[in-house]
Amino acid sequence: MSAGLSAGAKAVRSFRIKQLASLQSYVIHNGPLPAPSSEQSTPHRLPNPFVPHKNPLTGRWAPPTISLRRQADLVKKAKASNTLYLLPPGPKNPKLSVPSTEIAAKLAHEQFGGKEGKGVLKGPSSKKKWKQSLKDTWMNPVGWVGEPKVKEVPGAELGTRLYAAKKRMFKGHRWERLKEARDNKKKILMRDMARRIRNYKAYYRKRKPNPLKTYSSTKAKKLPF
Repeated sequence: MSAGLSAGAKAVRSFRIKQLASLQSYVIHNGPLPAPSSEQSTPHRLPNPFVPHKNPLTGRWAPPTISLRRQADLVKKAKASNTLYLLPPGPKNPKLSVPSTEIAAKLAHEQFGGKEGKGVLKGPSSKKKWKQSLKDTWMNPVGWVGEPKVKEVPGAELGTRLYAAKKRMFKGHRWERLKEARDNKKKILMRDMARRIRNYKAYYRKRKPNPLKTYSSTKAKKLPF
């Protein structure tokens, strides 16, 4: 079955198998997972690697084991291979694309086969059998422990979250911000330009010296010593 998988489906399968295999290590370092609710009935319960977790033993928060860049890459590949329902909810995948675990299980087994309703082998078993059980059950429904806190951003649905809460879209360049005031000043100057030219010419015509008049200096005469 793995021979016909696309690159996106292989990436999602590798992700799920790795999360199943690392559950024991997680429990050793962070303690057991919280008790499931009565509604949850899934073969697997795993910590959500897309969200931070609080260690009940130390009270400290640990960051997500998978970075936002890798989350976005996984979500992109899952969308391309139609396996988005196999990923946990996270900042890059806030809403589950499948409403219930029953529908997810049906879609997964139609697409990948496997052993329905069974979990990974626990207790003493050979490494070969344990790896085979991972390959047979990785597509089974998973109860992910940990939900992302999605911040409601106005305009996110329309794709305008950057400018949704702002009064203007873009502050513009400096010459664009000053353009309106500069155009108003030009309009006023051009409106009175004829009068300004007439006054300018008349002023300098009066100051122009008359060659027929005798020279009379307005400066005080200097003494010869």
